[in-house]
Order: sequence, then structure tokens, then C-alpha cells
Amino acid sequence: MNAEHLEEAKRLLTAFPGKSSALIPILHLVEDEFGYIPEQEVEVVADLMGVTTAYVEAVLSFYSLFHRQPTGKYLIQVCRGLSCHLCGADDLARFLHEELGVERGGTSDDGLFTVEEVECLALCKDAPVVQVNLEYRPRVSKDDLQRLIAECRQGVAQHA
Repeated sequence: MNAEHLEEAKRLLTAFPGKSSALIPILHLVEDEFGYIPEQEVEVVADLMGVTTAYVEAVLSFYSLFHRQPTGKYLIQVCRGLSCHLCGADDLARFLHEELGVERGGTSDDGLFTVEEVECLALCKDAPVVQVNLEYRPRVSKDDLQRLIAECRQGVAQHA
């Protein structure tokens, strides 16, 4: 962690009633800095908190919001919950994999898109749901996804 994030992590350790309560906010700091949680940072966090690396790894493996590998500029998460599944989420995921040339959890060759399938995004009434960089996209169709991909590519091209 850089010095600024390390100071913030130390502050977080005192802001919660128990040190272990600070683990998730500290992991968010690490992910904000690196874009994912590098292996060496797991040890840094464990040492800082006085816990084992296995404890930190257990938390990382439980929460799908944390990533152990770099992700694309746009992280697209397709909900696999029952409502979304019944409303065609599997077809949406398959479409994204084919359109972007990525496997499940993979990143496109241009580094722009990572596609994940997640268990539930808790917006069942608006199924099927996709999240792009944690922004909900309710009632998504393949046409919506095509437009989204084009907009993302266009936005990157304009800022290049």
C-alpha cells in the first residue's frame, strides 16, 4: 500500500469497535490503489491487522466484489440469480462471452472488458440485471449490451 492508504488503514483499525471489522474497508483501499488485490498485499494487510494470511484469503474468497487479478476498464457482472436466469441471463452472458471473445471471468484482449457471472445482484424485480462498474443496468437485452459495448469503446476512443 502507498503511504496515504497505509495511514488510512491504520485510522480504520481504530475507527471500529473490533480490529477485524476494519478488514473489508482496508481491502477496499488496496483494491482502489491497485485495481485488484495483489498477493503481496494480502500479507501486508494480514500483518497490519495481526491476523493470518489465511484469514484474509477467506474473506477475499467469500466476497465477489474483491478481485485477485486485474480486471478490464469495464467490469460487467451478469446476475445468475433465479429471476435473472428465468429472464434470460444465461443468453446475455453467452452473448457477452462471444461478442467480447472472453471466457467466464476473462478479460478482453484490448483490456477493456471483464465479464463475470455473479450469484445475485438483488434487483430481482428488474431481471435480467447486469452491473457495469457497480452501476445497475435493469431489464437488459442483447441490444442494450451491444449499445453498452459500443458506448464504452467510443468513450475510450474519445479519451485516447
